[in-house]
Amino acid sequence: MNVKSLFYIGITWCVFFTQGVNASGTMSEEDVKGVLRVAVLSDADRERLSVTAGMLANYEIESKKLIEMVDVATRVNGAIQQQSEKLLTLSENVIDSARFRLPQCDDYLAKSLVLKDKLNDISHEALERDYHHDGALPKAPAECYHTKDLFVHPATVIILTRDDPDLSAETKNSIRAEITEVLAHTEIVRQLVIY
Repeated sequence: MNVKSLFYIGITWCVFFTQGVNASGTMSEEDVKGVLRVAVLSDADRERLSVTAGMLANYEIESKKLIEMVDVATRVNGAIQQQSEKLLTLSENVIDSARFRLPQCDDYLAKSLVLKDKLNDISHEALERDYHHDGALPKAPAECYHTKDLFVHPATVIILTRDDPDLSAETKNSIRAEITEVLAHTEIVRQLVIY
């Protein structure tokens, strides 16, 4: 059997294996070990993933800064939007490496990034339906969801601040919840993409 045949058998197994996993839930260590990943064979690939590891660590730091901004009364809406945009940029770079390591996620992650062009117009309800709950995205294995969320959650914060520039207590609570949730995904992404 050649490598290409093994690759397609692996993808088929991975899709079958993960269909029963709740994409919005966590993945067990065994689930993560069972995910098909492209092998890292070259120095260039190792360097790419090293840079991605740094970006993912920076994403976590910047996410925590965003939560702190919400808690400081003197911060303005614009600063929170700028911080969210920084997270979008970092997540795009992590997603690029995820598309390399997790080829079964390529189309799903590419279509997730389309959201960036809709941020001025999309409603919060449409964002929830189409990107949080995957209504506008193709079917994909559970492992793809975690990386997508690195992008979708800060995009949601941008929408929340756009729709409520005065940042009501409810909006602030929603922002905290969005970023706290995405922080829970970062370790799974690290395990799936970097290691």
